[in-house]
Amino acid sequence: MGLVQQIAPTPETALQAGVDIATKIAACGPLGIKTTLLSAHLAIDSSESAALSRLDAQYGALYRTEDFKEGRKAEAEGRKPVYQGK
Repeated sequence: MGLVQQIAPTPETALQAGVDIATKIAACGPLGIKTTLLSAHLAIDSSESAALSRLDAQYGALYRTEDFKEGRKAEAEGRKPVYQGK
């Protein structure tokens, strides 16, 4: 699995790019992060088609979580979400 988010011209800008991406990820809901990591590991450990077939069910389950509802509500209210991991 090859994954490139960004190419940086120097080690310093590479570090800052990594910090920027990590900051964006940290602002996301913990259940979404966990599911995304699980999907990435599935893609590495099994075939791409097997990983993709399980992805729909995994993400479908996220739509039923309290964190999903909180994220949508926070977006509608123009505030940052407060995720609980539920």
